[in-house]
Amino acid sequence: MFNFFKKSKPKKELVDKPDITSSLTSTQIDQIEQIEQSISQLLQQIDHTDDAVTLASLYEKTGLLYCQLDCVDFAIEYLEKSLQHKKSIGEGYKALMNLYNHKRADAAKHGSMDDIDFWMNKMDSMRNIAKQVTVQRD
Repeated sequence: MFNFFKKSKPKKELVDKPDITSSLTSTQIDQIEQIEQSISQLLQQIDHTDDAVTLASLYEKTGLLYCQLDCVDFAIEYLEKSLQHKKSIGEGYKALMNLYNHKRADAAKHGSMDDIDFWMNKMDSMRNIAKQVTVQRD
């Protein structure tokens, strides 16, 4: 009934954890390489551009490509730079808002109130950008 004297079975552990990259197809690897090459080209263009509107577009494209690679921190960095050069509520804005929301959800899952506040403030600043862009259109 209580099994006080019964030996417990040792927990089964994985001997070899599967390598995630080994599960990718050659097509997926090719797509990743193409995205990385596109990012490299965009970064070169960024280095040789001074126009704020062009920079905003290049940063946004770079951030969106990092989103495709699931490189969240790089995506956030480049999408934020895009909005610093030109405020807009296009695809970059939507992606950044989504990334902030995921970061906030992760912070909530881990119980970090400081991180939750940080990401909520980021989301609030995004809402302010939407207001500013909408007012400018009128």
